[in-house]
Amino acid sequence: MKKKLYLKAVKGKGRGVFCTTNIAEGETIEVCPVIVIPAEDFTALNATALMDYSFYFDKEANTLSLTMGFGSMYNHKQYPNAVYILDREKKQMLFTAHEEIKAHTEICINYGGEYGKDYAKWFVDREIVPV
Repeated sequence: MKKKLYLKAVKGKGRGVFCTTNIAEGETIEVCPVIVIPAEDFTALNATALMDYSFYFDKEANTLSLTMGFGSMYNHKQYPNAVYILDREKKQMLFTAHEEIKAHTEICINYGGEYGKDYAKWFVDREIVPV
Protein backbone atom coordinates (compact mmCIF):
# COMPACT_ATOMS: atom_id res chain seq x y z
CA MET A 1 0.00 0.00 0.00
CA LYS A 2 1.36 3.41 -0.95
CA LYS A 3 2.01 5.94 1.81
CA LYS A 4 -0.09 9.05 1.73
CA LEU A 5 1.13 11.89 3.90
CA TYR A 6 -1.18 14.66 5.02
CA LEU A 7 -1.21 17.75 7.23
CA LYS A 8 -3.45 18.07 10.25
CA ALA A 9 -3.84 20.73 12.94
CA VAL A 10 -2.01 19.81 16.16
CA LYS A 11 -2.93 21.67 19.33
CA GLY A 12 -0.09 23.96 20.39
CA LYS A 13 2.02 23.19 17.31
CA GLY A 14 0.15 24.44 14.27
CA ARG A 15 0.11 21.81 11.54
CA GLY A 16 1.85 18.44 11.68
CA VAL A 17 2.59 15.61 9.25
CA PHE A 18 0.69 12.33 9.45
CA CYS A 19 0.40 9.21 7.28
CA THR A 20 -2.65 7.18 6.28
CA THR A 21 -0.74 3.87 6.68
CA ASN A 22 1.61 2.28 9.19
CA ILE A 23 5.31 2.94 8.57
CA ALA A 24 7.86 0.30 9.57
CA GLU A 25 11.02 1.17 11.51
CA GLY A 26 13.75 2.12 9.03
CA GLU A 27 11.30 2.68 6.18
CA THR A 28 11.69 5.78 4.03
CA ILE A 29 8.91 8.24 4.72
CA GLU A 30 9.85 10.83 2.13
CA VAL A 31 12.75 12.06 0.00
CA CYS A 32 12.52 15.82 -0.49
CA PRO A 33 14.49 18.10 -2.79
CA VAL A 34 15.93 21.16 -1.08
CA ILE A 35 16.39 24.70 -2.31
CA VAL A 36 19.72 26.08 -1.10
CA ILE A 37 19.61 29.63 0.21
CA PRO A 38 23.05 31.29 -0.21
CA ALA A 39 24.81 32.98 2.71
CA GLU A 40 24.23 36.46 1.27
CA ASP A 41 20.45 35.88 1.66
CA PHE A 42 20.68 34.58 5.26
CA THR A 43 19.85 37.91 6.94
CA ALA A 44 16.92 38.60 4.61
CA LEU A 45 15.45 35.11 5.15
CA ASN A 46 16.02 35.37 8.89
CA ALA A 47 13.66 38.38 8.95
CA THR A 48 10.78 36.30 7.53
CA ALA A 49 8.54 33.48 8.74
CA LEU A 50 10.33 31.16 6.29
CA MET A 51 13.26 30.98 8.72
CA ASP A 52 11.12 28.76 10.97
CA TYR A 53 10.80 26.27 8.10
CA SER A 54 14.43 26.15 7.01
CA PHE A 55 17.34 23.88 7.86
CA TYR A 56 21.02 24.70 7.83
CA PHE A 57 22.48 23.39 4.60
CA ASP A 58 26.01 24.22 5.74
CA LYS A 59 26.12 25.94 9.13
CA GLU A 60 29.77 27.01 8.78
CA ALA A 61 29.05 28.61 5.40
CA ASN A 62 25.82 30.13 6.80
CA THR A 63 23.73 28.59 4.01
CA LEU A 64 20.17 27.41 4.58
CA SER A 65 17.82 25.11 2.76
CA LEU A 66 14.08 25.05 2.30
CA THR A 67 12.88 21.48 2.08
CA MET A 68 10.12 20.79 -0.41
CA GLY A 69 7.31 18.26 -0.04
CA PHE A 70 6.32 17.88 3.61
CA GLY A 71 9.96 18.25 4.68
CA SER A 72 9.66 21.67 6.29
CA MET A 73 6.37 20.78 8.01
CA TYR A 74 7.51 18.05 10.44
CA ASN A 75 7.21 19.15 14.06
CA HIS A 76 9.92 18.77 16.70
CA LYS A 77 10.06 16.15 19.42
CA GLN A 78 13.07 15.48 21.66
CA TYR A 79 12.57 11.72 21.20
CA PRO A 80 11.09 11.63 17.69
CA ASN A 81 9.64 8.73 15.74
CA ALA A 82 11.47 9.83 12.56
CA VAL A 83 14.95 11.05 11.63
CA TYR A 84 16.34 12.99 8.70
CA ILE A 85 19.58 13.04 6.76
CA LEU A 86 20.65 15.90 4.53
CA ASP A 87 22.39 14.75 1.36
CA ARG A 88 24.26 17.89 0.31
CA GLU A 89 25.58 16.36 -2.90
CA LYS A 90 22.11 15.40 -4.18
CA LYS A 91 20.50 18.45 -2.53
CA GLN A 92 17.82 16.40 -0.86
CA MET A 93 16.57 15.47 2.60
CA LEU A 94 15.73 11.86 3.43
CA PHE A 95 13.19 11.19 6.20
CA THR A 96 13.00 7.68 7.68
CA ALA A 97 11.07 6.06 10.53
CA HIS A 98 13.16 5.75 13.71
CA GLU A 99 10.55 3.36 15.08
CA GLU A 100 7.29 1.86 13.88
CA ILE A 101 4.77 4.64 13.29
CA LYS A 102 1.10 3.73 13.40
CA ALA A 103 -1.28 5.20 10.84
CA HIS A 104 -2.62 8.66 11.74
CA THR A 105 0.14 9.26 14.33
CA GLU A 106 2.05 12.53 14.03
CA ILE A 107 5.48 12.08 12.44
CA CYS A 108 8.06 14.15 14.33
CA ILE A 109 11.78 14.84 13.97
CA ASN A 110 14.34 16.36 16.33
CA TYR A 111 15.23 19.85 15.12
CA GLY A 112 18.74 19.40 16.48
CA GLY A 113 19.23 16.45 14.14
CA GLU A 114 20.13 14.12 17.00
CA TYR A 115 17.77 11.73 18.76
CA GLY A 116 17.25 12.88 22.34
CA LYS A 117 19.03 16.21 21.86
CA ASP A 118 17.38 19.02 23.77
CA TYR A 119 16.99 21.73 21.18
CA ALA A 120 15.35 24.34 23.39
CA LYS A 121 17.42 27.20 21.88
CA TRP A 122 15.47 26.91 18.60
CA PHE A 123 12.26 27.57 20.53
CA VAL A 124 13.71 30.23 22.86
CA ASP A 125 15.01 32.20 19.86
CA ARG A 126 11.45 32.25 18.48
CA GLU A 127 9.73 32.82 21.84
CA ILE A 128 7.84 29.52 21.46
CA VAL A 129 6.98 27.18 24.32
CA PRO A 130 7.55 23.61 23.03
CA VAL A 131 4.73 21.13 23.55
